[in-house]
Amino acid sequence: ITPQNIYGMTENSSHQYTHPDDSPDIWVSTCGRGGPAYEVAVFDPENDERRLGPGETGQIGGRGAALMLGYFDNQAATEQSFNRQGWFLSGDLGSLDADGNLRIEGRLKDLIIRGGHNIYPSRIEALAVSHGAIDKAAAFPVADDRLGEKVCLAILGTPDADEVLEHLAAAGLSKYDMPEWFLRMDAFPLTASGKILKRELIAMVERGEVKPEPVRYRTRKEDA
Repeated sequence: ITPQNIYGMTENSSHQYTHPDDSPDIWVSTCGRGGPAYEVAVFDPENDERRLGPGETGQIGGRGAALMLGYFDNQAATEQSFNRQGWFLSGDLGSLDADGNLRIEGRLKDLIIRGGHNIYPSRIEALAVSHGAIDKAAAFPVADDRLGEKVCLAILGTPDADEVLEHLAAAGLSKYDMPEWFLRMDAFPLTASGKILKRELIAMVERGEVKPEPVRYRTRKEDA
């Protein structure tokens, strides 16, 4: 049996597919390429009229015969879901490689903006769980008076904050994307399908039910 990865939603059906002759890396890390009835592009999260190039992360857009005409009896929602060029904006974040394979990288609503710099939680989470002692991870925003938002990383696992930050740096995370708050959880709030419920996690912090600790990654040069 050849595995296949597929991407789509109610509004546009399934339109991205991996192919039987794709490499295992393509099967695992992407949703493949689009079919003939649907065209996919990636747009700047801060300007949905600006189309991005290969390797750049932004909001996934699409157009073609597989696309809905609009939301029933909700013209406002229909208009909000399209840019002026007629591309449907999915609310998902992703990137296209040079061959047109689509990589999903999270939801636009989860984007963290620190002092005007866009931070993608899914990358932090993926690098965190690559640590053998971390079972689950969630990166989410904590309000900051000066920068607007900072990253809080919550984990289900045993490493302390310093070990986690060292691991993230060794795995290639930019110092500009580093968590500045850290939280070790006994259990995460989950959806019915088992996904981490970030809005509840944020609410738990705001209610004081869990208390993140401030952290700072220091390079060896800074420590010297």
